[in-house]
Amino acid sequence: MSMTDETQENTMDHLVRGHDILAQFPNFELVGRDEVLKKLTAILMRRRANNVLLIGSGGVGCSAICLGLQESKSKPDTPFDIVSKRFFWLDGDWLFSSGDPVGINEGFNRAMRTLSRTPNSVLVIDDMRDFIEAARNNGCTNLINALMRGVKKKKFQVIIETRDGDLETVLKCHSDMQESYTMLDISEPDAELLHQILASAASKRLSTHHRIKIADSAIETAIEVTSKYRTRDLGLSRAQPERSLTLLDRALTSYRLDAHAKDPRLPELEERRAALEAAKAQDGNQEATAELARVYQEIEEISEAWAARQQQIRAIYAELREGEDAIRNLELELEDRLEQESEQLENETTETKEQAAAEPAAKKSYVSFAARTSGAGFDSDEVAGLKEKIARFEVEVDKKKQQFEAITAEINDSLELIKEHVLEEFSSISGIPVSKLTQDEREKLLHLDRNLDARVFGQDEAVSKLSNQVRVARAGLQSPDKPQASFMFLGPSGVGKTELAKALTAELFDDESSLLRFDMSEYMEKHAVAKLIGAPPGYEGYEAGGILTNEMRRNPRRIILFDEIEKAHVDIFNVFLQIIDDARLTDNRGLTVSFRDAIILMTTNIGTTHFLAEENFEVAKGLAIEDLDETYRPEFLARFNGKRNIVCFKPLDLPVIQQIAARDISRLDAMVKASLPEISIEISEEDLAAMCKDHYKAISGARGITGYIEGVIKPEIANTVLFDQQASGSIVISYDKAAKAVQLQPPQGEAD
Repeated sequence: MSMTDETQENTMDHLVRGHDILAQFPNFELVGRDEVLKKLTAILMRRRANNVLLIGSGGVGCSAICLGLQESKSKPDTPFDIVSKRFFWLDGDWLFSSGDPVGINEGFNRAMRTLSRTPNSVLVIDDMRDFIEAARNNGCTNLINALMRGVKKKKFQVIIETRDGDLETVLKCHSDMQESYTMLDISEPDAELLHQILASAASKRLSTHHRIKIADSAIETAIEVTSKYRTRDLGLSRAQPERSLTLLDRALTSYRLDAHAKDPRLPELEERRAALEAAKAQDGNQEATAELARVYQEIEEISEAWAARQQQIRAIYAELREGEDAIRNLELELEDRLEQESEQLENETTETKEQAAAEPAAKKSYVSFAARTSGAGFDSDEVAGLKEKIARFEVEVDKKKQQFEAITAEINDSLELIKEHVLEEFSSISGIPVSKLTQDEREKLLHLDRNLDARVFGQDEAVSKLSNQVRVARAGLQSPDKPQASFMFLGPSGVGKTELAKALTAELFDDESSLLRFDMSEYMEKHAVAKLIGAPPGYEGYEAGGILTNEMRRNPRRIILFDEIEKAHVDIFNVFLQIIDDARLTDNRGLTVSFRDAIILMTTNIGTTHFLAEENFEVAKGLAIEDLDETYRPEFLARFNGKRNIVCFKPLDLPVIQQIAARDISRLDAMVKASLPEISIEISEEDLAAMCKDHYKAISGARGITGYIEGVIKPEIANTVLFDQQASGSIVISYDKAAKAVQLQPPQGEAD
C-alpha cells in the first residue's frame, strides 16, 4: 500500500489509520457485498478464531471489502462492537523499503506497540504473501512470530488478504495459522450483484475519470463477454468484477482517443458519403448527386469547426503550460531567497550575541530590524513580492484550466460509451471477431443441433438430447442446485463421444481449447482423488489444492469431460456424485467450488462389445445399460436425470465414414490453399468410397480412416507440393482397389 510522504511522516509506526485509508478513496461505497461484510463482522466479534484470512482470486474485491468494513463504522445499523474497533493498515512497502534488518525490526516493533496500546485494534495486511517474502528476503522472519504472538495473546486482531495461489505460502508461514484464523472465501459476485457493482463503479470512478457517459448496454456487454470468454491478457485474466471494470476502462480509453482525434460526427458522415458516391457511380442518380454535395459541405463545415476548436485548445494549453512553468520558476526563486534570508538572519543573530557579550549592559537589548521582523513572522519585501507574483500567476492558471475544462467538456458531453465500443475493444484484445461476439445467443442455441450435426456425423440422438438440455439450462429452467447438464456417453471407440464434447465447447465458447478434459486413466490409484480436490491435511502439497477445484475457481463457466471413467478408482465416484447432485465441491482446504454454470460430460467404454456384436442397435443399447447397472452403483447412474441422460452412440456405418473422410479431405484442401492458393485437391466419390471401405474397421471407428488420411495421404501431398512452389492446378487423388493404396497425380499447370 503506497502513501504520500505527508502521511508517512504522520505514521512513524508504519501503520495507516482506517479513516486515512478511506480518505484516499473519495465517495467510496461498498456495493453488492452485504452478506460477505456480515460474515466478516461476525468473525471479528467472536471470542476464539476471531482473526480473518480473506482469500479470493485477484480482482475479486478483498481490499474493497476491508475498506467497506471501515466505511460501515459511519452507518447507523453497524454493531457497536465494530464501531468501537480501530482499524490500521500495515504499510509494508514503507516498512521494508530501507532493506536494513535493524530498522525493519524497530519499525515493526513500534507498530506492535501501537496496536497493543490501542484498545480493540485490528491490523489489516493487504497482501500476506508479499509480507512473508519481504520478511524472509530481509532476514526478518521473526516478524511473523511477533505477529502471531500478538494474535495469540489477544493484544489485537488481524485481517489478512491473500490470493488463491498464495494460500499455500500463507498457511505454511506459521503452525498456528489454522487455529487462530478463520478462512473467509470471497467468490465472484453473481450476475445481479455484478451489475450493481459495475454500475456504481462505472458512474463514480470510470465516468468521473474519463468524463464520458457509460450506457447500461456497455456495462451489460462487458459483463457478458468477460464472463463467457477468457483471454491471456493480464488485466482480463483477473476475477470479476475487476475483469469487467478493466475492459470498460480500456474501451473508454480507446473511444476517447478516437473521439478526440476528430469530430465524433464525421465517421457517420463519411460512411454516408461513400454510400452516395457508390450510388452515383452506379446509376448517376441526380438525387444522390444533390445529397452528396450537401454531405460534402457538412463534412467541410464540421472539419473546419473542429480544426478551429483544436487550435483554441492548443493555444489555451500552451498558455497554461507557460503559466505553470512560471510558477515553478518563481517557487524555486522563493526557496532560494528564503534560504538566503535564513542564513543572513542566523549570521546577524550570531553577531548580535557577540556584540551583546562585549557591550555594556545598557546596550545589550539591541537586535537588528531584519532579525526582529523575520522572527516575528514578517516577510521581507523581496519574499512578499515573489509570493504576490505566484498568487497572481495561480489565479491566471486557474482561469486557463477552467477554460480548458469547459472546451473539452463540450466535446465529452456529446460522447457515450455504448455496446459496440466495448465489443470492438474486446475483439482487439482477444482476437475473436466482432461478428462472433455479436452473434445472438438465442439464435445460436436454436441452431445448436444443426451446428453440432455438421461436425459429429451419425449421432442424431446424442446431439438432440444434449442440445435440448443446454437450451433448458440457458432458459433458466434447470434446478439451481444442479450443473447445467450432466451426461454419460456410451459407445465404441471413434464414434464421436469426445468429438461431441469438443464441438459443444466450440459452439458455446467459440474456442475448443476451453474444454476441461480429464483422462481418467491417470486416476486409477486410491490416492488419485487428491489430484482433483487436493491432498489431505499433513500430506505434501496440501496447501496447493486440487487440479479440478483450482480450475473451476479460476473459471466456473466450463464444459468438463471425464474421459473413460471406468478406469478411475472407485473413490473418484464419490466426487462425481457430489458434483452432479449438489453442483458444488469442497476442496481439502475448505474452499467451496460451484459447478452450477458447468456442463458435465463423461464417457465410458463399458458395453462396447455389444455395439460391435449386435446388429440391432436397440438390443445392444439394452445390453450396454445392463452392463452399466452391474458396474456402477444405482445412485450414481440415477444422477443422470434418472438414466435419461445416459446416451448410447451408434457404430458408424460406411456412408457416415465417407462423410467424415470427405470432410477431412476438404480441410486438407483448405490447408493447402492457405499456403498455395493455385493448388486444389480432388478425389472422386467412387475412389473415396473404395478407400473408406478398405480402411474402415468398426472397432476403431472414424479414427481408422482419419489416421489413414493423416499418415498416408497428407505426407504424399506434402511431397508433391513441397518442391514445386510454382505449380498450379489440381492434385488428383485416385485409389487402386487391387493394391488398396492411393495414388496422387501432381498438378500439371504452371502459375503465372
